[in-house]
Amino acid sequence: MEKRIFNTGEIQQMYNRWAKNYDKSLWLFRLIGFRIRAYRKAAVENLNLNHGDAVVDLGCGTGLNFALLKEHIGATGTIIGADLSGAMLQKARRRVEKNNWKNVRLVQSDIAKFSFPDKTDAILSTLALTMSPDYDPIIKRAAETLEKGKRMSIFKLKRPDGWPDWMVQLMIKLLAAYGTRKEHTNRAPWLSIKRHFPKSKMKEYYWGAVHVSTGIA
Repeated sequence: MEKRIFNTGEIQQMYNRWAKNYDKSLWLFRLIGFRIRAYRKAAVENLNLNHGDAVVDLGCGTGLNFALLKEHIGATGTIIGADLSGAMLQKARRRVEKNNWKNVRLVQSDIAKFSFPDKTDAILSTLALTMSPDYDPIIKRAAETLEKGKRMSIFKLKRPDGWPDWMVQLMIKLLAAYGTRKEHTNRAPWLSIKRHFPKSKMKEYYWGAVHVSTGIA
């Protein structure tokens, strides 16, 4: 029997529980060659950031993207991290304080209801966007928010073309603790990027199980 997909409240509770050990848990993926930091870095680089830019990190979690973003936007830029889980944001806040980053603002919000600031130069989301069933409207609003030439970049998992069902089921089981369900394999944010942005590109990694997709306004 397939496990049902979580609602927003359940996702919030789950990641509140996960917060303490979330970062440590990611080493398990490195054991199977899943290069999470490399995929995050690729997504950030695709934003084509400049010093002074304002970046929104949707579903920022514990702030694992912040150091990568800071390399590009410098001390004069701004990072706005939005996440549903207050406990994950507490971890992000400790990361910010530890590094003495003065230009990071954290917002607790359902990303489907988050209002993009007027001055938004780029939008990033890694391993978070399709946890929301409203990922397509989120991408549409992002495309409408960004000025011409500005970018949105996402790193997410996808069902690889050609993988047998047993391999897909195995991957879902590995990710079940993070809230992944079979229904998520039907969500295709790269197609939303292509539909809502005038220009887009997508690159696959890990034999097609990962994609980094970028929309250019």
